[in-house]
Amino acid sequence: MKNTLITLLIIGSLSGCKLSDLRTDYLLENGITESSEEKGGRILEEVYRNQGFDKLETFQTYSVVGSDHWKGLLGKTGNPWPVNEDKIKIRYITNTFDSQLEVLEGKKKGLIAGLQSWSYYEGTEEKLEFQKPDKGTRFVLAAYQYFFELSSRLRNAPIIAYAGEEEAFGESYDKVFATWEDAEPNKNFDQYLLWINKETKLIDFVSYTLRENFLPGPKGIYGTLEYRDYQEVDGLKIPFNHTVRIQDKKEGKGYLHRMIVEEFEFDSFPKEQLYINPELEQIGDEKPYLSAE
Repeated sequence: MKNTLITLLIIGSLSGCKLSDLRTDYLLENGITESSEEKGGRILEEVYRNQGFDKLETFQTYSVVGSDHWKGLLGKTGNPWPVNEDKIKIRYITNTFDSQLEVLEGKKKGLIAGLQSWSYYEGTEEKLEFQKPDKGTRFVLAAYQYFFELSSRLRNAPIIAYAGEEEAFGESYDKVFATWEDAEPNKNFDQYLLWINKETKLIDFVSYTLRENFLPGPKGIYGTLEYRDYQEVDGLKIPFNHTVRIQDKKEGKGYLHRMIVEEFEFDSFPKEQLYINPELEQIGDEKPYLSAE
């Protein structure tokens, strides 16, 4: 509890009480128009196809092996994983939030935690049991899948708009804004701001709000994820380096946490492996738990 309070005090000093708002000056000045919606949707669709994610639905599952380093006091106290920097394996079923974490080394080696239709389970390979959710693990499992599949997930957002361009870090960027329900910040839906490299047609950065954050912190905080080291896997371009920083910071040595992928494989296991209770209704990518808590 003490560590959580320290984390919230640090975050609070960075954020304030108002809901974070990722609309750019371009959007605030011009609003969301039919023209900006068309342009934003077109650019995002180009990224989706350039990344090869129109092939994603041809695969049922994928697995990720790597390590996630949560840095410093803020990272250490905010880390929702049961380990820090030890090698882990994450298994996902595409177009769902069914997923599973396995710790591959260290003191927690052999620990398995997962989600099946948002029901949380934990244990070892010999015995897995459904139990009260570990909100941190549940949050980060779903969040990582969302960010691995970002161009595919966001192209279905009802509000997508061009948000201006910018020269930064020696590159030229188009910015695209995406959200749900209303462009203005609201407590129910997150906002996303994509920085799309004009030359590579890939996402270099995405800023995102944290309306569903598992920590009871101020709603003014948001994060920025930097995607680097894109590698082609079965025709899809996958970023093998995910670095998260607080607020608008996009580059530099400081970071909250960094996920380094060592292996990425499609259809390396049958999806039935994650259905530890075959009688549980399959709900795809719905989020019924939000209305139940």
